[in-house]
Amino acid sequence: MAGDWTNLSTMLLRPDPPHTILVGAAGIGKSCALRLCIGSAIGIWLRCSQDPTLRDNRERIKAAAQRKLEKGRITWIVLEHADALHADAQAFLRRIIETTLGSARFVLEVRDAATIAEPLLSRTVLYHVSRPMPYEIRGEILRRRPSLSFAKADEIANTADGNIRWAVLQGLGYIPENDNGLIGTPRTTPHSWTELLHFMEAVQSTGSSPRAYSDNQTIWNRPGGICPWAQFALEFSQSV
Repeated sequence: MAGDWTNLSTMLLRPDPPHTILVGAAGIGKSCALRLCIGSAIGIWLRCSQDPTLRDNRERIKAAAQRKLEKGRITWIVLEHADALHADAQAFLRRIIETTLGSARFVLEVRDAATIAEPLLSRTVLYHVSRPMPYEIRGEILRRRPSLSFAKADEIANTADGNIRWAVLQGLGYIPENDNGLIGTPRTTPHSWTELLHFMEAVQSTGSSPRAYSDNQTIWNRPGGICPWAQFALEFSQSV
C-alpha cells in the first residue's frame, strides 16, 4: 500500500503531471493522500456529491483552469466523489481539459472508474490504489491509539474489509469495558442513540458519507431529496 502512495506522489509532483483519475475503495485514504501530496498546490477542492452537475462551480473551475501561473508551478483542481458526476458535467470537464493549456491539472477521485465516460477517461491517467492489508490497518490503529491491545486492533483490522478510515474510527472509539465495543460493523447500524450520535459525528468529521452504512440505497438517487442523515436516523429509530 505504501508503494501505491509513493508512486502516486512521484507522478503528481513531476514537472509536467497528467490529469488523473484516482480509483480506490471507500476509506483507504485517497483524499488524505492527495492533501499530503499536493496540498499546498490545490486551487479548488470540490465534493461532487454535493453538486453532481457542477452548475454552481463551472465558472469557478473555468477561472482556475485558465489562470496563468509562473513557469514550473501547477494548480490542482480536485473533484472528490467524482462517481456522482452527471454526464453533462463530465462533458464540461472534458472540454475544459481539451482547451486548458499550462498550469492547471485535474484529479478526479472515484471508487468506481466505470462511472467515468470514455471521452474523459481517454484524456486522463487512471491510477488504481489497492486496499490496505490487515497488518497495515492494524499498524495504523495502534499508531493512533497505542493503548489499544494488539488483539483488539487485529480484530478490528480483520473486520474492516480494507476500510482503514472505519478501522481507525473503531480503534479511537472502542470502549474496553464494553464487550460489544465496536461502534457498528460496516453497513450496519449502531445499537443505541448514544452510539448513533457518536457514529454520525465521527463519520461526518472524516468527510465521508453514511451511504455505505444504510440498507436503503434508493434515497441516494433522489436529487435534492431527503437528507441522508435524517433518513439514516429514521431507519435506526424504527429498528430499536
